Amino acid sequence: MELRTQLVIVVVVAVAWSAGRFVRVRSVLDPSRETERLSLAALEARVARAPDDVVATRVLLRRYFDQGMTRLVVDSASRTPAAVQHDGAVGLVVARAQESLGAVHTAQAVVNGALSRCSVLPESLAEGAGCDVRTVTELSMEIVALDRMVEWNITPQSDPARASLAHELSTRPVRISARSH
Repeated sequence: MELRTQLVIVVVVAVAWSAGRFVRVRSVLDPSRETERLSLAALEARVARAPDDVVATRVLLRRYFDQGMTRLVVDSASRTPAAVQHDGAVGLVVARAQESLGAVHTAQAVVNGALSRCSVLPESLAEGAGCDVRTVTELSMEIVALDRMVEWNITPQSDPARASLAHELSTRPVRISARSH
């Protein structure tokens, strides 16, 4: 009986071991998190190899913007396929770059287009198209600031203080109070 139990254990271990050789492990990390860890050179190479890789393009453009290379954001985005240009997160970075360059009307058009595309997407497709809740919220705040700058006829270069105020006002919460007459 003991020998029989030992044989069963050996067989179970052998089956488990052999099954493990055929199982493929998949990454549990979000692809965008893996991409964010890449160096700038690796990101540039990845986007050059696969121009339709929207995740890598988002990260690359954000990295360019964070490093103050706003012209490079605009130029790089203009060379991507239309599907990548229509991504909400890509549109947000491009609009911020355009605004930084003083092209407030162009930035406004980019944000309006991104918001329009995001508004018609079903919820199940929104995140893949760069239209997650956070991005749409940022796009909404950006359009309020840009609309105010257009109304005031300013750019971040012509009046940095008022441009900053436009952004500050776009993020203030709305207060509703009930008054009795």
